[in-house]
Amino acid sequence: MRNNDIFESYENGKLLSTHEYAESHPKSTVPYSALCRSDVSGLPVIVERNESGELDVTFISDSHVLAIGATRSGKTTGYVIPTINVLLNLKSRPSMVISDPKQELYISNAEKFKRRGYRVILLDFTNYKHSDCWNPLTKYYRLYKKYLDVDKSVKIIDDRRGKRFRFNGETFRDIETLNRSICEVKDGYLDEVEKGITSITAAVIPTLNTNDPYWEDSARDLLRAILYGMLEDIGRDIITEDTFSFDTVLRIFDGFTDKETDYDGGYFRNRPKDTSKAYALASKCIIEQAPNTRRCISSSFVAKMNKFRDTSVRRITCTNTFEMSELDDDKPTVIFVSYRDEESLHYDVISMFLTNLYTELIAVARGKSSKLERPFYFILDEFGNLPKFNDFDKVISACGGRNIWFVLILQSYAQLYHIYGKETAEIIKDNLNTHIFFGTNNPETKREFSEECGRKTVIAPTSALNGSGESIERYEKDTVALVPVSRLTKIPPCECIVTQMREDVLWSRIERSYLCPEFNSKHSDPKRRKIQVDFSDPKYVYVKPSLRSQKRQSDHFDF
Repeated sequence: MRNNDIFESYENGKLLSTHEYAESHPKSTVPYSALCRSDVSGLPVIVERNESGELDVTFISDSHVLAIGATRSGKTTGYVIPTINVLLNLKSRPSMVISDPKQELYISNAEKFKRRGYRVILLDFTNYKHSDCWNPLTKYYRLYKKYLDVDKSVKIIDDRRGKRFRFNGETFRDIETLNRSICEVKDGYLDEVEKGITSITAAVIPTLNTNDPYWEDSARDLLRAILYGMLEDIGRDIITEDTFSFDTVLRIFDGFTDKETDYDGGYFRNRPKDTSKAYALASKCIIEQAPNTRRCISSSFVAKMNKFRDTSVRRITCTNTFEMSELDDDKPTVIFVSYRDEESLHYDVISMFLTNLYTELIAVARGKSSKLERPFYFILDEFGNLPKFNDFDKVISACGGRNIWFVLILQSYAQLYHIYGKETAEIIKDNLNTHIFFGTNNPETKREFSEECGRKTVIAPTSALNGSGESIERYEKDTVALVPVSRLTKIPPCECIVTQMREDVLWSRIERSYLCPEFNSKHSDPKRRKIQVDFSDPKYVYVKPSLRSQKRQSDHFDF
């Protein structure tokens, strides 16, 4: 029996070198200098110099990626920056959103994106004066406005055949049929508004205390009630698109008092009790409650809404300087999200933005034969610091088929388990078909990753070999880890280990960005970036209806 035949039916995992992997995927390796001329696509898995000193890039097909790298393991310079530079130089020019805790990625790469014809968007929670703006509520204002304006789209056709009505691409001869069609369209808009308000209030005020959810649930109902009150006030010309924001939510709530008879300042109680949804919601959570209960609910509301009292958050979410619906047009887009990694309030809003972004991209894809025209990558460093994304295990599965890809960077699997729970986190891991390991201090993560790499069967040292060693009369087998935990502890700089579905394990190399002059560029200066919004404009300020006639020119964003 030959040595090669002995272990065929046993564990036989293989650990490939970069050279072996590139040889087995000859069409996937492209010189970095030729990326803009090549039709190659996907994500880089090897970025290494060849024998002539030229930088080569080997790609894997698009997939969701989970990168494991502890603090100081070099995941930014050894993975994020090389990946960004490779993607922006591709001929296909994919779009991407990049989390940027230190703003170093924006400073070092924004000009390169501009030169490549990208639309560059910066959400800068460290300095709102240079930031783009995104209002998560604008969509629902526009939907409700469409609901209010449905009747206006009816056209009357009066000719010798009599009066007819043109609506929604159809012609109607009788009012009853027309009204049914109008109601269907209106109900469709209201259904979208209802789902959207429910989703966004759940993101702003999630139920974290499952043992006693009453207070958080009631605070969320109060937020819904205020938002529905704002929607109702659109039809009264009290609320505009510029004032339909969380700033207005806070101004309305700040008008509430602790008085027994006027605790809501008349905001809910002056509405028609039989038709107002705002009044119906408020009745359950504050109007019909005892004073002490009402105060406790209000306290919970204040705690949850505190994130929107942050000056940067409050101003950035007051309006929009870009449209989500335009992010899959002819021009590629890159969005940098900069924030202070020590400021936990920002994480909640960033999580809301990312959720809103992939939800809108899925909607855009649905209108384009279920797939975006160009890939959209979510490159999320320090993903473990972001709050839980609702139904993320289902979302990440749905996004892949729509050309939306996640590159999640964690310090350890423990972060994922802590946020999503063991069962859901395992589903998320299963949907991340490519895992890249740079190093971690977490022993459980090292053990799990070693198991993911698989095992191999070897001849035990006690086996007896005879002759030249080409044949064996008697042997003992031993099954060992393909990549032992001890090796995971000592991965050299610039190297990493990659596991993929249907592929052998790869011991890869990705050159650090500071070793590659190809990645260098002239830095942009974020201080020179001109903001498009005048925050002193009074049009963004909600004024209580009874005080509108007293509004003075001195009104401003008094955050």
